[in-house]
Amino acid sequence: MDSLQRPLPFDQSLFMAVNRRISAAIHHQIRLWLLPAILLATFGLSHGSDSIRNWKLASGETYRGDLVSYDEAKKLVIVRLENQSEVQIDHDALSPSDRAWLLEWIEFGEEMQVKLLKIGGALTRHTATGKFTTEYSVYQPPLDHLEAGAKPPMLILFHPNGKGHREIIRYLEAAKAVGLTLVSCEFFRNGPPITGYARQPELEAELLARFNDLLPQIEASVPHDEKRMFMGGCSGGAWRAFHYSAQVKRPWAGIYSNCGWLGGEIWYDLPYPKMRVALVNGDKDPRGNYQHDRDCVRLNQAGCKVTLHSFEGAHQVPPPSVQEKAFRWLLSAE
Repeated sequence: MDSLQRPLPFDQSLFMAVNRRISAAIHHQIRLWLLPAILLATFGLSHGSDSIRNWKLASGETYRGDLVSYDEAKKLVIVRLENQSEVQIDHDALSPSDRAWLLEWIEFGEEMQVKLLKIGGALTRHTATGKFTTEYSVYQPPLDHLEAGAKPPMLILFHPNGKGHREIIRYLEAAKAVGLTLVSCEFFRNGPPITGYARQPELEAELLARFNDLLPQIEASVPHDEKRMFMGGCSGGAWRAFHYSAQVKRPWAGIYSNCGWLGGEIWYDLPYPKMRVALVNGDKDPRGNYQHDRDCVRLNQAGCKVTLHSFEGAHQVPPPSVQEKAFRWLLSAE
């Protein structure tokens, strides 16, 4: 294992020091988030994760949570609530609108699997070993265009709902077009916030340790160009990618940030590396766009090259054509 693949212990003192500033920043964060909250209520935007929603039972009882799984044979729906507990709901107990949404969710997965067959390449699932048995999915596009001995670039993706295998399907078309290998992580998901995007320090410390354990295994098992290793994701997944670029020492080439942000000024002290950053925001996403200028200033201070790609939409994954433009910019050698 070379120096690039050696797992490095994260700086616990730095991580906890940043988190100790959370309580002092609460009032600032409330003010910072007041305008986006009002705008979000006005526009009624879709969430960065398609399975986090308000669930309503026919009885009138409601839940706010993330779809974990649905067993069609048993008609059993499992939902993870915002406090991270899980509830089991009988399919027939759901409201008609939720049953219709669930059918659409299933059909989406089936349609994406058909798309994979048309796009080509290989999609595989893996499980890390050791203390954390984290699952991850890998998409390797056809690499006929590479010269002998050359390795493809690699993008590690995080998602707000932690459903790496399902969410990776959304990125295949653009990844295939540019010859980009994708690694999509399970388990890493948004935790319950303290205020704004300031997450629970203990939970985030555990997730950071999990990534430090997982990354060397990805590096060893997935062929890639060590000098063209990227991270990214949608919403909270992009937030995580930014932080890990500062907390996990590697020659990170860049970040793909889809409706994401650094998380507010309480996170500006992190030592972000010099890299390329593609910000990809919907034109009707006040949350993603509100912090854009401040984040660009901080990233420029770190020596980053930043570009903004806008698309018609809200707080959501963009069309493949927009993803492709962002990927090509990240991979360009300016």
